[in-house]
Amino acid sequence: MSYAHLEVSRLGEDYKGGLLAVDRIFDLCLALGLVAVAFCVGRRAARLLSLSFANVAEELSFSIMIGVGISGLVMLGLGLAGLLAPIPVLVSIALLMILSRREAATLYRVLKEGVVGAASTKLGVALAILFCALAVIFALRAMTPPHTPDESIYHLSVTKRFVEQGRVFPVDDNWAGNMPFLIQMLYALCLMAKADIAAKLFSLCLAFVCSISLYAFGCRFLTRRAGLIAMFSFFAAGMVVEVAVTARIDVSLAGMLFLATYAMMLYFQTRQSAWLYTSAMLAGFGLGIKYSAGIAIVFLGVMFLVESFLRRQERAVTIIKRALLFTAIVAIVASPWFIKNLVWFGNPVYPFITGEAADLTPGRFRYFNADDQMRLAAYFERAHRQISDLVVDREKQMAAAAAKRVDRHPLRFWEYFTEPGTYSMAEDFQYPNYLFLFAPLIIFAPWNRWLIWLGLFSVVFFLATVTNSWIARLLLPIYPALTLISAYAISELAAAIDWDRWRKKLMPRATVLPALAVAFALIPTALLSIVQCVNANDMSFIRGAISRSEYMSNFYYYPPSHFINTSIPAGSRVMMIGAQTSYDLHRDYIADVNWDSTEWRRMLVRNNTMAELNDDMKRRGITHVWVAYALFTFVAEMGRANYPNVSGPRVEAGPDYQTQLMNWLALDLYSTTYLEPLYKDDFDNIVYKIK
Repeated sequence: MSYAHLEVSRLGEDYKGGLLAVDRIFDLCLALGLVAVAFCVGRRAARLLSLSFANVAEELSFSIMIGVGISGLVMLGLGLAGLLAPIPVLVSIALLMILSRREAATLYRVLKEGVVGAASTKLGVALAILFCALAVIFALRAMTPPHTPDESIYHLSVTKRFVEQGRVFPVDDNWAGNMPFLIQMLYALCLMAKADIAAKLFSLCLAFVCSISLYAFGCRFLTRRAGLIAMFSFFAAGMVVEVAVTARIDVSLAGMLFLATYAMMLYFQTRQSAWLYTSAMLAGFGLGIKYSAGIAIVFLGVMFLVESFLRRQERAVTIIKRALLFTAIVAIVASPWFIKNLVWFGNPVYPFITGEAADLTPGRFRYFNADDQMRLAAYFERAHRQISDLVVDREKQMAAAAAKRVDRHPLRFWEYFTEPGTYSMAEDFQYPNYLFLFAPLIIFAPWNRWLIWLGLFSVVFFLATVTNSWIARLLLPIYPALTLISAYAISELAAAIDWDRWRKKLMPRATVLPALAVAFALIPTALLSIVQCVNANDMSFIRGAISRSEYMSNFYYYPPSHFINTSIPAGSRVMMIGAQTSYDLHRDYIADVNWDSTEWRRMLVRNNTMAELNDDMKRRGITHVWVAYALFTFVAEMGRANYPNVSGPRVEAGPDYQTQLMNWLALDLYSTTYLEPLYKDDFDNIVYKIK
């Protein structure tokens, strides 16, 4: 298996044959191995905290997610120390396993108890088979090369650069690489092993951990039946599946924040302070995954204070002390991500608030300002004078794209169900969980304190998120909560019908009502995954009938990358403008992941004429330029309401796509004189050579 992986890595992207199938087994084993390490590390931490678990599912889910957080921080520490290399990483993993060596037996016990428990009844066996069938279907989708734009834009592309340089460093051309990267630090282990598919499988494993945690919650606070419904119905959301089978982080964030909330509830139920510390630790890990976790952390703080003062079991001074301790733990766990940005950029949440830096040269570090906007406007005026006809054409194209803009109303939560495509950005099948429509029936179910808190969390997180962006994927952190609420409503509705005065007549239907509801929502998701496997030719790649390059050729951004990798000299350096997907490039490059093309704007404001700019490009070793012109009109069509301002001061005059129009016209001025086209495709990708 290891031999097959090494051979496939050596033979390259054009290899096809039986070794590819064996290589997929290597990917799966690596992903499961990372999960096993995370469990052992997390279970050791749980033992030190004296945490007691009510069931196997609870022990498994908490241990793995705690271990994921600790392991991610260890990898970050190695990266910041410049030791993100195979030997230091292997030594660190070995030390973690030595410290938690006794937990390998615990993992065996937990898995054995889980299998025995599932096999104890015929129903348990049937449900276990169905759950494994789901895992197989989704795993087949994950056993393909990373091909979603976000993976190529930053999740894996920046992580790959960290691995290549053996350190975590300030990323000047990819602002997303300076955000929290906890989960990506574990993806780095996969990339170090040249197994990026394993990163996708690891992401899927964490999605199943989140699903299992819902079952654990149901058994602890609700009923086993509600837990089972929640465990299965979590994957009834196309949104969950489409993200889980990729190397992205939104589902992992959802699981981490749910377990932080779960731990807080266990603190109030058991009165064990260790659960409060665990909640704070998990919340800190969540903030290390994505800044939006801050919403959940504020909510947890409010929940702690309200529950503490309502129960009146502690003195006010004790409550305040524990609140401060909770805050301190969150801050300590999450602080590395903020401290590094403060040191590197003078902004702990770079590039938010300040925007990206206009100049990162030591001693000349500064952000974009009004003078820079005037310099950019000067290029715009020059274009009006020199290429007036082309200016008119570009303005018409941008206006036509803006006219296609959909009128969105993010606060209309029902539209996420009736018009799911409207609230996703150029991604298919990211539809919500339609079982959430049963959630309002919770008002007829027996009162449950913790579900009320989960409902409040969902409302708060929804309102805080949609006021900043309409993208539905950002709402994934509320999916575990809504899944539990819906599952409990369905479960209690079935129980109520069972005891109705028409009990004898309706009993056969009532007993299968939850199963029918879940099947109604889950079967389409599973079938859609199978259809996508067939349409994308996933199985042909997995069994080795087609090569990686042949598989990837079906995705719009790969052909330009392949052309660059195979048709320009190895020592070339490519500047990307509008072209954001850089993971598959095997040439040195300057990335562009900002809608406002930051690196291009930096060069424009640094030079007064196109001749100076061209000389500047050559001094930096740039030999080619890859332009994806479709981004300009895409931005005009999408609008700025969904995109954070990471560019500094905006152009106030004109439409909201004025910056893109100015960048486009400045590029036209440059390309007509200094660029020679080498490649063009139907997706408006052009690869130029600098003359």
